[in-house]
Amino acid sequence: MKKFLITLLIPVLLFNSCTKVLDQVPQDKITEENFYKTPADAEAAATGIYDAVQALSTQYPVAFDAASDLANALLINYSPFSQHGITVDNAIVASYWQNNYTGIGRCNDVLKNVPNIDGGLFAAGQKERILAEAYFTRAYFYFNLVKAYGGVPLVTTPYDSFNADFTIARSTSDQVFAQIVADLKNAEPNLPLSYASSIDTRGRATQGGVKALLAKVYLSMKDYNNAAAKALEVMNNTTYSLVSGASAYSAMFSASSKNSNESIFEIQYVSSSSESNGLFSLYVPTPAPSGIQGGSYQIVPTDKIINAFEAGDIRKNVSVSNSPATPPVPYVGKYLRLTNGTDPNIIAIRLADIILVRAEALNNLGQTAEATEALNMIRRRAFGLPVTTASVRDFPSANDVANSYNLTQAIENERMKELCFEGQRFYDLVRTGRATAVLGISANQMLWPIPLREVGRNPKLQQNPGY
Repeated sequence: MKKFLITLLIPVLLFNSCTKVLDQVPQDKITEENFYKTPADAEAAATGIYDAVQALSTQYPVAFDAASDLANALLINYSPFSQHGITVDNAIVASYWQNNYTGIGRCNDVLKNVPNIDGGLFAAGQKERILAEAYFTRAYFYFNLVKAYGGVPLVTTPYDSFNADFTIARSTSDQVFAQIVADLKNAEPNLPLSYASSIDTRGRATQGGVKALLAKVYLSMKDYNNAAAKALEVMNNTTYSLVSGASAYSAMFSASSKNSNESIFEIQYVSSSSESNGLFSLYVPTPAPSGIQGGSYQIVPTDKIINAFEAGDIRKNVSVSNSPATPPVPYVGKYLRLTNGTDPNIIAIRLADIILVRAEALNNLGQTAEATEALNMIRRRAFGLPVTTASVRDFPSANDVANSYNLTQAIENERMKELCFEGQRFYDLVRTGRATAVLGISANQMLWPIPLREVGRNPKLQQNPGY
């Protein structure tokens, strides 16, 4: 990845996917016998984990956006998600499974082998930090999986023999969440608050990233006390602050202005020639505005999100833009590639998300005054107002009254507008029990199928209901 994600000078066999069920079997003993010898080896192996995070871009956020009420997929690749008619042989479903397990395999390699490197060779805290990065990213991959598939096989050690049993049954969702929490707790004390460069501070594991992910995980588990507490720890971390004003808000998503102070964990990309994500091709029409590369326009914003923003909301222009065509067409403005080939990053976690996590958790605890204040911070920023000063945009605003929103509905609506097209909306509706009412889907359609090829390779894998 950019700057800190250096090209690995490791034989390709080290991180090759295997044809076995969980893509973790090394092709030979190169991992243990020939590679993990020095701190540089350990750093390079940790770097390789972030490459696996990068590889998720065409599944997350895209497929999750397509499945929400904020976007429609026009072409065949993603239309099954919009239609909630995903089949077991869907290629995107299969890639998401494989890419996350590839990342888990890399984490497991680091966690097994780095402890065996002579500790005297490392700088103070370096070895512990590398292991903590592996714990954080393994939790990130498993959180991805449990949201998409429900319970999945838990693999926490690498395979080191072709005689091992590769047929592993699914763990329950609760067991997966327990593993995620354990990994994040292992990571938290050994990560820095920040690094020397902004790219590293936003692009790799930090204490703030752990706390933020824990807040989101606890919210999913309905552990509202811990969700609120962890969110507050992030909000009190001076490494992060809400960007202010329309220009700064737009710049947060720009290919020419990455890694803002609001970003907590940002997936790094470079350009069309090196480490690209290519999301512009899915979201942007042709012709595109001057300086922006046109795409194939597969993911189209719905009228619901286009009409959701009130006049004066600075988020609308970057969330939903209009093309220069006649007549103009609306398109998602958060993933624009410049005509010089520069790609934007993908923001996986940012402060506004965590503030709204706190609002939701506190509201569920009955602490409505504190929940309302957290919600109002995001609302005030959305209209260019001081975030700590009362305003006409505060709940209950005129818009809330007109729509008969209670506080729960207002928080849901604010998350929709603030985080639209960042892969959040579909799972927000699922975890809050609102997917059936809003999307008109059944419980079976709230999870993806286990990929057909994985079920075929592993007889212990039980398919999700309805597939």
